[in-house]
Amino acid sequence: MLQQQRKSRRRSTRPAGKRWFRWAVLAGASGTAGLAITLASALTWPALATPVTLAAQHEQRADAALGDDEGAQAQLSDAAHENNDTIARAPSTASAWLRAAYIRQQATGALDSAGLRDLETSYRMAPLGPGVTRWRLRFVFENWQQVTPRIRAAAIEELRVFASYNSGSRALVDSFENPAGRLAAKLIVRQVYLDAARRMPNTSDQPAVT
Repeated sequence: MLQQQRKSRRRSTRPAGKRWFRWAVLAGASGTAGLAITLASALTWPALATPVTLAAQHEQRADAALGDDEGAQAQLSDAAHENNDTIARAPSTASAWLRAAYIRQQATGALDSAGLRDLETSYRMAPLGPGVTRWRLRFVFENWQQVTPRIRAAAIEELRVFASYNSGSRALVDSFENPAGRLAAKLIVRQVYLDAARRMPNTSDQPAVT
């Protein structure tokens, strides 16, 4: 009888089971964050909250705040709060540093020195993306006259690499609204295609196959 009661107590004390921008260029970063959460949940049972998964959650909330239709200052404040939490938990997240630059620009009306530092940090964390590339290239070339020479050089290299493997690079560049940035980006992409054409073998010099 005592053994049955002990077994019953052991059963009763066992733990019960456990239970991203309207801004189009943010889709890649949000999708990556969501994937990180999904993978973390799939690989741990029960799911454990880690700095990376928490950062992904804050990043999604920041995107949601930026896509909110409420007052601009309120949504920017909420987005900044969530984005700061992302950086605190995962400081190597390039999209979070880029988002910080965007939020600051929207809040102050200018891309100031702090925003430029955040943008440079984004490039240090992930110089060539790729998940943040479309968003970052758009942001840089739309602010082409305001960014530093170092940021320009980083963006030029990122666009060169992007154009070398992505056929949608021309469409992306054509969508830039800043005339100066769009012209600069078009020249970069054009040079990438010209260089690729020069590297292709000249079939006219080859003997005909019989």
